[in-house]
Amino acid sequence: MDEIGKNIFEKFVVRKDQDSFAQLFEHYFNRLFQFAMTIVKSELLAEEIVLDVFMKLWGKREDLARITNIKAYMYIAVRNSAITAIRAKKKVVFEIFDSASVSLSDYQLSAENELIEEEMFQDFNEAVKSLPEKCKIIFKLIREDGLNRNEVADILGISVKTVDNQIAIAVRKIADRLNIDLCSPAKSISLLALLFSAN
Repeated sequence: MDEIGKNIFEKFVVRKDQDSFAQLFEHYFNRLFQFAMTIVKSELLAEEIVLDVFMKLWGKREDLARITNIKAYMYIAVRNSAITAIRAKKKVVFEIFDSASVSLSDYQLSAENELIEEEMFQDFNEAVKSLPEKCKIIFKLIREDGLNRNEVADILGISVKTVDNQIAIAVRKIADRLNIDLCSPAKSISLLALLFSAN
């Protein structure tokens, strides 16, 4: 769970002031903007959607105590607004993964994964970028945005089992690309630790 975001939100619920709202905005805007971009593929529309979600949150500041998970709430609000915008524009049924375009960060060597050779790390980044869009968006929400499986399922309107299946596909594809035998427990654990450790 995003403790910093949770603490900022709790401060906003109590204070209901512009300073705490600005902190909440700064904490979540970029990641929500990137998430909206994966759906609408327009910077202007993504920014408009995220700003609209924040404006609605500001408008509801007197009734925020009922929100138990601000991070999931914000992602779901952005998803719903983005899908509504797409439907209004296209007037067709929209499947979030059919047109997703996910931008992932390159992963850098850290103290936890210093043992991985630099060349292998470059291969890892390429493997992540080559994932199918559905895997990529789920991978991004878990790995980069720090959401858990249940939150991702709620945000994307899919089952936790689907999230788990997509994670398994991502792990398998990355392992294949890196020539890692997933039958070896030590190698499997190392890969999973690398994939899902905090960025």
